[in-house]
Amino acid sequence: MQRSDERGIALLLTLLVLTFMVALILEFDAEARREYRDAAAFRDNFKATVLARAAVQAARGVLQQDFLKDKQSGVSYDAPTDLWAFPITNYPIGDGVLNAKIEDERGKLNLNDLAVSGNPIAKKATIGRFKRLFAFVQINPDLVDAIVDWVDKDDQPEPSGAESLYYQTLRPSYLAANAQLQTFLELRLIKGVTPEIMAKLSKLVTVYESTGDSMVNMNTADAFVIQALHEDITQAIAADIVQARPFKNNKVDDLDRVSSFQDIGKTIRQLYDIKSDLFLARMTVRVNEMTRSAIVILKRDPGTGASTVQYYRVL
Repeated sequence: MQRSDERGIALLLTLLVLTFMVALILEFDAEARREYRDAAAFRDNFKATVLARAAVQAARGVLQQDFLKDKQSGVSYDAPTDLWAFPITNYPIGDGVLNAKIEDERGKLNLNDLAVSGNPIAKKATIGRFKRLFAFVQINPDLVDAIVDWVDKDDQPEPSGAESLYYQTLRPSYLAANAQLQTFLELRLIKGVTPEIMAKLSKLVTVYESTGDSMVNMNTADAFVIQALHEDITQAIAADIVQARPFKNNKVDDLDRVSSFQDIGKTIRQLYDIKSDLFLARMTVRVNEMTRSAIVILKRDPGTGASTVQYYRVL
């Protein structure tokens, strides 16, 4: 009877040890699988990040091809019918897949035009263009005053603006830049600018170094941007311009054929063009289940077609 009890106890202990060992093995297996998934995710994330940077070369290549194509055909314009304007879809790159879209930055109003001081009449006209654009997209035009104060060199606030005195009351406090914007994201620091406002403006305004009134590409500009160029450009005139695109030969001959714009066009020749040298590429690289996005601004040399990186950021 004693031996039977001992055998029972031994069997019970064996089962307990076996159960414990199985639990340990299962826990070890689950931990190993978690670590493997984490390692795989880290690997894919790293690959996607590196490939997103490498994808810049794909965007540069597209711009170069477009330049060579235009050179062969003897034309010099940039429009939504060009090679660069077509999306890059599911393009194999390394171990990943690239999707990208290139935008013409010259089809937008340059916020840094607001930083250029000089002729008060010209400054008033520049501010007027931006206030019209803001009104068209239902943004308070007074916000333009705050942007002017951020980018101009003085400390005298515009009627609805804000200089360093205002920003020093914030927590944390900081100073107005009193210099041209370096990136579009810098707008977040300016009084009254919200993420919603930035989203509305992202397709209509841009940021690059300005020495005066930057030219807008009429082949790619949004109708609101075209309307903003002059107070006499109505919605109907902007629609006529959009309908007549692309303009291929030169801005004077082609745009003068848009009869409703002809007289206005003569007064603002310095504000528009039909070609571009500045482009923004929005890129997304997917490696297995991991996705990384990035944006790059490229400046294309009008003589060689080669592009240089002006700005790059992984999102």
